[in-house]
Amino acid sequence: MEKYERHPAPEKLLRQITTEAVNLLALGGPENIKAAALPEAGVSLIARAWGLPQEDLETSTIVIQKQKELTASRASEAALPDDQLLERYDGGMVAELLWGLFETAIRLEDGQDRLTIYQLALMLADTLDFDEWIEESAPTEDG
Repeated sequence: MEKYERHPAPEKLLRQITTEAVNLLALGGPENIKAAALPEAGVSLIARAWGLPQEDLETSTIVIQKQKELTASRASEAALPDDQLLERYDGGMVAELLWGLFETAIRLEDGQDRLTIYQLALMLADTLDFDEWIEESAPTEDG
C-alpha cells in the first residue's frame, strides 16, 4: 500500500499544479487557454502562501507560458517531457493534492485568494475524477 503525504511539500504541490496546467493546455487546445488561468493563478498563490523561492515560481510560470505558446501555435510537442505529463492519479493522490491546496488556502490572508485556491481544488477534484474514486471505494452492502 502506498503511503500518501498528509502534508505534501509545497514544492511538490507547485510542481503538480504546474503539470496540471500544462496537461490542461496540451489536451484542450487553443480554446482551453483561458481555462488554464485558474491553475496559473494557483501556482502564484502557492508560491506566495508557502514563501517559496522566486526562482521556483519563475520556473513554473515559464513552463506554463511556453505551453500556452505551443498550444496557441497548435504544436504537437509539450513544454514538459512525456514522462511528466498525464500522470494517473489514484484517489489517495488526489486527496493528497486537495489537502495541500486546502492547507495553502488557510495560509493566505485575502479571501479572494482563498476562493481561487478553493475553485482550483474543485476543478482538480472534477478533472481527476475524485468523486468516481470515492464511489468505487465505498463499502458495499455485502461488507
